[in-house]
Amino acid sequence: MMKIKSWIASIALLLAFNEGINVRVFAIPNLSIELESLRQSLEKAGFIVKFEKPPAQGTYGLFNVKKKTIWIAPITKEMGIFKATFVHEAVHAAQTCKTGKLEPIGWNLKVDSAVETAVNSILYRNYPSEKFEIEREAFLMQGQKDAVEKLKAVFKKNC
Repeated sequence: MMKIKSWIASIALLLAFNEGINVRVFAIPNLSIELESLRQSLEKAGFIVKFEKPPAQGTYGLFNVKKKTIWIAPITKEMGIFKATFVHEAVHAAQTCKTGKLEPIGWNLKVDSAVETAVNSILYRNYPSEKFEIEREAFLMQGQKDAVEKLKAVFKKNC
């Protein structure tokens, strides 16, 4: 019965998302232990995490520096990009911890050359050059096995 309710709720959100209806979802999705610990670290550092459609058209995740708020669209669960989106936006939050402005943390992140090429393609197609370094760091962190631990360390040390 619980799976049916969850499935119906997912379909309702998907329909609302596609129809552009402003649905406010504050329920925390069933997070893994790892992602729940990331959410708690973000909130302890003073950030708000909302699992709802971001207030910017065509985005799956969004971080607002002034409001210290992260939005993660519920549809990312069904798309299989929830963790990557959450980590990406959490990186942006971490990038603001020292100065309150988006600045690269300076991690030396190693990725396969094909991933590097794909990230560069995304950057050149979708972002102004002044945002390349902060976005590159967020995109590269998405695939790191120790991403959550690195982020939690930054929140603890710098926020």
